[in-house]
Amino acid sequence: MAESVTLDETDIQILEILQENCKLNFTQIGNELGIPESTIRYRIERLEKRRIINGYVALINPRKVGLTITAIMMIKINPQMIKEISPKLASFKELRHLFRSTGQYDMISVVNARDIGHLNDVMGEIKQIEGIHELIVEVATELVKVDPKFSLR
Repeated sequence: MAESVTLDETDIQILEILQENCKLNFTQIGNELGIPESTIRYRIERLEKRRIINGYVALINPRKVGLTITAIMMIKINPQMIKEISPKLASFKELRHLFRSTGQYDMISVVNARDIGHLNDVMGEIKQIEGIHELIVEVATELVKVDPKFSLR
C-alpha cells in the first residue's frame, strides 16, 4: 500500500494547476504563483521522483476514437488464484481501470470496446481464464461524470 505524503501549500497549488492544464511550462506556473521558474522546476521534479505525479496524458473522448461501448465488468475469481489472474486481466487493453475490491466481486473493471461484438469477444477471452468463476457485465447507457482531478484540500 502506498504511503500518504504531506504536501505544503505550494505543492498543492502546483498540483492543482497541473491537473487543470499540464501543458503549462515551469515559467507559466511560476508566473501564476509568483514563484521563480527554478523553484517550480525543482518542486515538480521532486513530485515526480516521489511518484505523486505519475505522468502526463491527454484525456481522449473514447467515443470520438471509435470506442463506442463503455461497460462495467464485475469478476469473481478463485481466491487462491487472484495474484495469478490479476496480471492476466491487466494485460487486456480494453480494461481501462481494474480494481481489486471487497464485497461480492473480487475485481471490477471499466471496459471500453468498439462495439457489442468486440465486448463479447473480450468477455469470451476473460471467461476462458482458469480461475474465473463469474463475469457480470453492465453496459453504460450514458456518461454522467468523469473527473480525473483529485481534490487536494
